[in-house]
Amino acid sequence: MSLGRLAVLVAVVATWSSPECLAAQGNQVQADLVRFGDDSAESVTVPYVIIDAGLREFVFGGRMDFSGSIQLDVGAIDESLVNVEELTLNYSAGPFDFRVGAGDVSWGLSDLRSPVDVTTPRAVFFDVYNGPRLGQPLFGLSAFSQWGDIEAVIFPFPRPPHLGESLERTWDGSLVRSGGKWGERPSGGLRLARVLGSTDIALSYVHGGGRMLWVSPDGPGEAATLTPMLQQAGVELQRAVGSVVLRTEGSLGELDGKSEARIVTGAEWYPKPYLSFTVEQGWTSLHRAQASPLVDDIMFGGQLIAEEVRFSSLAFIDPNSGNRHYFVRARWTPSALTGIELELVEWAGDASREPTLALRQRSAFRVSLLRYF
Repeated sequence: MSLGRLAVLVAVVATWSSPECLAAQGNQVQADLVRFGDDSAESVTVPYVIIDAGLREFVFGGRMDFSGSIQLDVGAIDESLVNVEELTLNYSAGPFDFRVGAGDVSWGLSDLRSPVDVTTPRAVFFDVYNGPRLGQPLFGLSAFSQWGDIEAVIFPFPRPPHLGESLERTWDGSLVRSGGKWGERPSGGLRLARVLGSTDIALSYVHGGGRMLWVSPDGPGEAATLTPMLQQAGVELQRAVGSVVLRTEGSLGELDGKSEARIVTGAEWYPKPYLSFTVEQGWTSLHRAQASPLVDDIMFGGQLIAEEVRFSSLAFIDPNSGNRHYFVRARWTPSALTGIELELVEWAGDASREPTLALRQRSAFRVSLLRYF
């Protein structure tokens, strides 16, 4: 098997500690071999470094936490990328927590297609619909009480989703370029969460530039990513019934003046503490030509977590066309110092029945060797 891409990941983990907080973390080196399964795959070398750090101090009657995770990509997806996944200063005093720096805010219940999680952009690598989350400058304030928790966040200088100049194409074959700019359309949001009986409830509101990957036509055979103006209200409901967790989330808003309603509902069953199965259905009122292929599919998933082996799989099936997207990941840790990870991203079906302006998912296979020390 020839390799279409060689990516080397070096992760350096450093932890500082104060007398009030002693901690230790291990270092990791990882080498990735990625092969794309289609004829249009480009050869790209993506070396990058991740640095993690943490510090805690007790000052002024409160607790101050500093945490950071910085990813430096060289030549990633045709251009360099600096991803400050997290570099924040948190100060907690009583029921209040203030957060300033760079990072992301994760709202919603579904990992891949939450209709509520619209404030954090992603980077496109070989997994188009579930790329790494990108940090951006933020100010956050949270308040905690017996009646509920309130979180307010502002992104004064947001960043757009990241993809390359010639790597990505839509399902209709259009070449996609990055059109968004840093600082375009600042945004903010408010979220209220509380527990009523055995049900978790959250209400949210977001206003400003949406950070989801949004593609618009830009000439014959070309398209560009945009930062749409978004006003959206969201709701999340989750309840455990025995070994089953039921969840539903939805949003109603305006995207560049167009109304959109989205719902994702599902259930997760835990027959054993180390084993789970998931089923989930999505729905959107938006025209499919401008939507991700996954938003209205039915999803089946499973996860196994054992001492040496971790395995997870997701299958998205379009009930109208029968098209399928598969995501499979497995990790084996034969010793305390060595790990092997495999990941498969696959698509099958009729490309003409996918949303024409959505990014096309290419088949990819990744093998990773991890070494801890």
